[in-house]
Amino acid sequence: MIYTNIDKLIAEALKNHDTNRLTTLRLIKTKFLEYKTSKGAKPIDENIEVSLLRKMVSERKDAIGMYMAAGRAELAEKEKSELSIIQEFLPAEITEEQIVAEFNNILATGLTPERKNMGLFIKNIKSVYPTADGKLISTVVSSRLS
Repeated sequence: MIYTNIDKLIAEALKNHDTNRLTTLRLIKTKFLEYKTSKGAKPIDENIEVSLLRKMVSERKDAIGMYMAAGRAELAEKEKSELSIIQEFLPAEITEEQIVAEFNNILATGLTPERKNMGLFIKNIKSVYPTADGKLISTVVSSRLS
């Protein structure tokens, strides 16, 4: 888990005088602490960490697009740097082929491939791949249903 090692990683970045990494690690720690202190928050586990990091990745990608459109390349580069550091902590992405294979496994259990069962397919796939991107799962399942 990143949350338990974040202070060690920050200290390491301080020792190495790596300001970009240090700043990004502090942003990650802040995001985790904001979640932990929010009302009704669950204890931080790996799935929550991945979810928070994915949200940070999405925010960086949006910011890069806006900065590039506004002609602010230097700010876009800063966001790209943060994005690459955040992505280091994310697990390998689940491929479309893995989702299709799991979809086929669910079909073998007897669940009919109809639109009304889309939620069941997604729920079952998410139980096997809890850190998978929900949007990708939804797209793949939707394309396979009649």
